[in-house]
Amino acid sequence: MKVFPRLMVTVCLAAAPTVVGAQVAPQPAAAVDPARLAAAKALMDQIMPPATRNQMISSMMASMNQMMVQAVRQNPELTAALEKEPGADAVFEQFMQRQQAFQTEQLTRNLPGMLDAMAHAYARRFTLPQLHDIATFFATPSGQIYLAQAPTIMSDPDVAAWMGSLMKNSMRQMPERIAELMADLKALDGKKGASHGG
Repeated sequence: MKVFPRLMVTVCLAAAPTVVGAQVAPQPAAAVDPARLAAAKALMDQIMPPATRNQMISSMMASMNQMMVQAVRQNPELTAALEKEPGADAVFEQFMQRQQAFQTEQLTRNLPGMLDAMAHAYARRFTLPQLHDIATFFATPSGQIYLAQAPTIMSDPDVAAWMGSLMKNSMRQMPERIAELMADLKALDGKKGASHGG
């Protein structure tokens, strides 16, 4: 089935983590005041309590994976291929489960570094009184509710619908982008052959 390998490439590209926006070269890091850094690190512990971090990450990745699966399954070409290819649906489900497990493991393993980087970022952007004000808010009942609900925002029906629409649009354009990639690779191979022939 000729279309199936191409669809698998589409799924792989769609399931990979995406970076929104242009990549920029990192700016030289300015020194951070130790007192502000200590306050920022304490703030990170409020935002993502150590005891519940892994559960928060697993929940977030599960929601993202569910939205990804729904978006991919809205691709008519893929849906037709999964229906025609024996066992393809099970293979697809297993692939997405492995992808979710891999991304969850990667994020969990690298979380300490991310939180340290975020603490430095907060320390550079907020003064010590501002950091204390933020921490004070998070200690209030409203702040506690905010921290508890924030990780679930992505699974809210309106947000999920917007994400689904965005992913569906991306999936719709993916075949054209893959075709462009294949054409560029073919042209590159042609140049290489011409140089060897000359």
